[in-house]
Amino acid sequence: MASYESEHAIDPPSTNPSERPRRPDLSTFFSTLSQITPDTSVPRTRQHAVPVPNEVSAAFRNLADAFGVMRRDSRGTDSEFLDSLIESLMSSAERPPREIEGVDEEYIAGLERVSIKKVRKEDDCPICGNPFSDDPHPLLVRLPCHSTHIFDLECVRPWLRLRGTCPLDRVDLGKRERERKKKHLEDIKKNAKPEDEEEEWDGLYG
Repeated sequence: MASYESEHAIDPPSTNPSERPRRPDLSTFFSTLSQITPDTSVPRTRQHAVPVPNEVSAAFRNLADAFGVMRRDSRGTDSEFLDSLIESLMSSAERPPREIEGVDEEYIAGLERVSIKKVRKEDDCPICGNPFSDDPHPLLVRLPCHSTHIFDLECVRPWLRLRGTCPLDRVDLGKRERERKKKHLEDIKKNAKPEDEEEEWDGLYG
């Protein structure tokens, strides 16, 4: 019987560990997340719907599954560290929060980028365990909680979007960001002119 690959004229999956994908496909996770977060940059099919616990739970389980794949496939991964992340995600999946309190894509885009030239050859991503120097197109970010907390963007992005904390020290970056935005809005309101005052001045010159 012909294999699926030969029937469809595609190359069989590589058995060479160095040619394996560095990370699992997270499209399902981000698709689920887009339905339960109010991020305006991501289209939602149910615009004003309240997140359903099952959907929130699914997002946590999807990311836990992805980290499980990383733990299995990456030789350099600290399994105890990934175990702790997976355990945290599964605990949240069992008792899902009412809302996702992670950071938004604007926050992710604003993270400090780190040049591959600024890290040591042996440095690796705390999540996937792959040396940064092994990635032909490295995209590294530093979290604001500590200068040594550097990650592959692709690895830390889903965690930050879902949990909003630093995976290493669990500093709540999402809470910090929400407080910063709240203060910014308060400052804008404090400095804004009342609309009726502007209309009064316009009337004087009418």
